[in-house]
This record gives sequence, C-alpha cells and structure tokens, in this order.
Amino acid sequence: MKPLLLSGLLWLTMAALPVHADEIIDRWAKQLEDPNVEVRLDAARKLAREGKELKSALPALIKATEDKDPRVRSLIIYSLKQLGPAAQPAVPALVDRLRDKNDEVRCVAADALGAIGPVGKAAVPALATALKDSEAGPHAAKALARMKAEAKPALPALAAALKDAEMRTYAAQALGELGELGLPELIKALNSTDEDLRVEAVLALGLVGKPAVAGLRSALKDKSAEVRVNTVVILGRLGAHAKEAVADLAALLKDENDEVRCRAIAALVAIGPDARSALPALKEARKDKTERVRDAAGEAIQKLSEKE
Repeated sequence: MKPLLLSGLLWLTMAALPVHADEIIDRWAKQLEDPNVEVRLDAARKLAREGKELKSALPALIKATEDKDPRVRSLIIYSLKQLGPAAQPAVPALVDRLRDKNDEVRCVAADALGAIGPVGKAAVPALATALKDSEAGPHAAKALARMKAEAKPALPALAAALKDAEMRTYAAQALGELGELGLPELIKALNSTDEDLRVEAVLALGLVGKPAVAGLRSALKDKSAEVRVNTVVILGRLGAHAKEAVADLAALLKDENDEVRCRAIAALVAIGPDARSALPALKEARKDKTERVRDAAGEAIQKLSEKE
C-alpha cells in the first residue's frame, strides 16, 4: 500500500496563534501580492496558522492559489482546507490545482476539496480523474469519501481504481466509507480473480456495517483462506449486527484451515447471545485435532452459556 504524501506542512498542526484582528489578517492577505517571494511566503505561513479566522481573506487566498512559487500555493491551499465548507467559493481554483505540476500542491488541493465536502460537489468529476494520479490519487479517494452521496458520479472511477494495486486500498476504503452507496461495487469486487482485491473488498465491507453482512456471508465460502479469515474477523467486529451469519460461522468450524476455525469461534463469541444456536457445533469443535481450536471452543461454550 502506498503511503500518502507526507507534506512539509506538518508543522502547521501546531496550535494556532492567538486570534488577530481582521486588519492584521487583511495586511497579510495584501502581502500575498508582494513581488518578493519571501514576503509572500512569510504571509502565507502566518495565514496558514490562522485556520477558521480567514473568511475575510478568502478572495485573496483564492487568487494566491495561482502564485508562481509552489511553496506559497501549498500553504494557501492548506489555509483553504482549514476553512472547510466555508471555502466553497474556492472550488474552481482548487480543481485547477489538481492539475498543478507540483505533487504536494495537487495532494493538498485534493485534501482541501475533501474538507469542503458535499457543498463542493462540482469538484467530483475532477477528483474522479485525479484517482489516476500516482501521488494525488489516494488524497482524491479520501476526498470523494467525504463528498458522501454527491460522490455517486465517481463510483465507476473508484471501481476502476480497485484494479490498480497502488490505489485499491484507498479506493476500497472510500467505497466503504460511502456506505450503501459504495456497497454494490464492493460486492462485485468479491468475484474478482485477484485475491488481494477480494481481501480489500472484505475489509471495506466492514466499514459499510450491517448492510454488508449478506455480501460478507458469501465471502465466507471463498476458496482463499486469507479471504475467509479476514471475512470472519470483520463479522466478529460487527458483533450482534452479524447475527445472520451465525449458521455460516458455525459451518466454518469444520474449515480445513486452523486459523479460520479459531477466528470463527471468536466471531461467534463476539456476536453474543444470538450465537447460541451454534453451541452444538462448538461442542463438536471440542474434538478438533488442533489444541488451540479445542481450547477456544471450550471458552466459547462457557461464555455463550452464561445467563445474561
């Protein structure tokens, strides 16, 4: 999995400076037009520290996204990101920066669009295209997830990104975070011949939650032990929401893979009282050839037999 670009802007996560008067912010905003790049850079740094106090400087910030120096552009776009939905007027400018020659600028632009969220829906087509960008692609996927229902036009692009080994984790996560909107694409991915993709789909289905249980149940029959193990783990994390899978999990107590059998037992315990119908299968598992499976079954029987 490719890590997100680590920006030189990390220092900006420090606590913001005390709130300045509007006239001081306006003065810094005017300095963004100074012919001296060091003056502009200093002003951009100061503005970037101010976060949500920058609404009055929005026009100047938008104009400065076209600064000749990529350091200034990155800082300015970071400032817009901190404004969140209030930076919606900057969407066209940020879309332009998704095509910037500088990697960091493109990544921060995608992040800013994600922070703006659904009110920035006009950026969805550009973000979908940016999924093909080796650097900004992961950031674009995260931004699309934050667009919620407005990201629907980008579903085909996210589905296509699942086929890219470098992008699939981010695309799958975005589809999972989109909930039921992304569910159909993840279900389709379960039928892929690519084992790694099927695993990513299973993990993302866990983000969807209860509506994904039917799809996860089908993945329990996957020919890959790795897929089955991950599916069982996800169902366990869903707890009582996965009660429909109790019979399927009980059947896995006879799986050929030791890890699958152990994880299935743990998932049944996680589901809780609704998994008591699996007690006969758990008692049979006490005869398993593997000691850790036998021990896990014994503990599960004890926990599930306890009165509420």
